[in-house]
Amino acid sequence: MKKRIESDECINRGSLIETGVPDKAMAMEILAVAEHREKFWKEANLAHKYSSLYLEGHYEIIKELCTAILAAEGWKALDHECMFAFIRKKKDFGLDFDYLLELKELRNGIDYRGLMVSKDLWKCNELRIMLAIDALKGYLKQITA
Repeated sequence: MKKRIESDECINRGSLIETGVPDKAMAMEILAVAEHREKFWKEANLAHKYSSLYLEGHYEIIKELCTAILAAEGWKALDHECMFAFIRKKKDFGLDFDYLLELKELRNGIDYRGLMVSKDLWKCNELRIMLAIDALKGYLKQITA
């Protein structure tokens, strides 16, 4: 596995930017989209048939929630790794950030290389992904209340 990037390095290279203005309204709008997407995947109930899309869709939910947390705290990231680096440094969610980076690689494989994942791979990851989503949503709701 490649070396994790740290948030200070992201700031220095301009990939993690402090906006100076916490934007809780934007954070809530992004949260609403993430919850809408989550509801869609739950109601579609076709993971057995479209596991690649389920994995990709749930990664997008994680990404949206992280983006919302950054907005609520007055930051924005230009890439996923720096977004995760910020969250990792600032917050203790008990999340495995190496795992989130692995999910990013899987998502990139699906989106950019046509990778198809098995329903077994989705099943093996589903609980862990849902726990990550719940932790991020819980924190986001706490800081935007």
